[in-house]
Amino acid sequence: METIFDKTSATTGRLKVSVTEADYKPEVDKKIKQYTKTAQVKGFRPGMVPKEYIQKLYGKSILVDEVINLVSKTTNEYITNNKLRVVGDPMPDNELSSKVDWETSKEFTFEYDLGLASDFTVDLKAIPAITNYEIEPTEERINEAIEDIRRRFGKDSEAEEVEKEDLVFGTLKQESTETEFKDATISTGRVREDAFHIFKGLEKGSSVKFDIQSIFESTKDLGFATGESEEKAAELAGEFEFTVEKITRVAPADIDQEFFDKAIGAGKVTTEEEFREEIKKIVKENYERESDYLLDFEVEKTILNNIPIELPDTFLKKWLLTINEGKFTEEDIEKDYDAFARGLRMDLIRNEVATNNEIKLEYNDIVEEVKAEMRNYFGAYSYEGLEDIIDNMARKTLKENKDNAVRRYTDRAFGKKVREFLKANLTVEKKTIKVDEFNKIAEEVYA
Repeated sequence: METIFDKTSATTGRLKVSVTEADYKPEVDKKIKQYTKTAQVKGFRPGMVPKEYIQKLYGKSILVDEVINLVSKTTNEYITNNKLRVVGDPMPDNELSSKVDWETSKEFTFEYDLGLASDFTVDLKAIPAITNYEIEPTEERINEAIEDIRRRFGKDSEAEEVEKEDLVFGTLKQESTETEFKDATISTGRVREDAFHIFKGLEKGSSVKFDIQSIFESTKDLGFATGESEEKAAELAGEFEFTVEKITRVAPADIDQEFFDKAIGAGKVTTEEEFREEIKKIVKENYERESDYLLDFEVEKTILNNIPIELPDTFLKKWLLTINEGKFTEEDIEKDYDAFARGLRMDLIRNEVATNNEIKLEYNDIVEEVKAEMRNYFGAYSYEGLEDIIDNMARKTLKENKDNAVRRYTDRAFGKKVREFLKANLTVEKKTIKVDEFNKIAEEVYA
């Protein structure tokens, strides 16, 4: 067997693999012998089929399978042993492969085009400092948070006219299509600002017409209003008529000990001042999550800006078109290529950082990634035994592996582990700012 690699540029190469009869014959003979024992051939008793007959029936297919498997294995081993930074998959020279004579040839040669990432090094000490913002909650934001909590624990009462934050129940119908939702629920707090005037002041029994897709910011909110899935809600179109049947308003809870116990936990605070301090902590924790998200984004952006990696763009675009088998056009690939290339560069850097610093992923890291998603789903709900339930659900999710869940959560957990390492080893400067200033910075960063 002979393997020859020719590096045609900084980001492309050509790999030639040649195999002789001595390379594949032992395995081919072994398979034919196995077939003589297991093949079910009419006219022969099981295990008594002559070798020559098996050779005639299955010899070519066995030969093709063994040669292709051998060449594939050899290609992968060469790439691994020589530490080639291959991106995409090796692309066979199909024109050359089509000329292979499987009937009479004893030696076979295959050639592959390889896409390579250029050489690069990750020197974290050379990366510029990154700013981590600490957001100071304003009194206004704390007051807003308290009012939100008061509404959450408030009491429902019927109202005469529609105001902001009311729940309005009624019938939503479209005469032209005979579509009707008898139990429609419109939350005016989720209605677009420029559409709220349509509902303001409506009374029980009154009706109003509007374009169904002009009311809410998202199809999720429209789905909530109609009781439909987001997909079906997105298909609704045209003018609908809504007839009000009931208006529900939440009267904010009184600020007392009962409210403190429900909102924070029994006996944790006893005065309004203590309650405000707890809410301030919660608001600050929420801000910290936003700040952490921005920090993660800045880490990736700074890393990519300071570690140049050249990619074989032409090769990768051709590879993407090939592996997607007609699902995307060249225009589609071109449109999304920059985002793909950015992700690929970051993956290369993550793998390099993990290898150089012996960052290893444990099974519990993956479990924790699933659990974190489930805790977010349960949100503020908490009760005894919830953590055990979440743990069991997470392990069941990985065991069932629906929709390739193991791979998905493994990728997330690996990315998180490398990201935490980077944040701990890069120069990170802290800066305290107000939320308005933070929002402006975030707008500029994400733009």
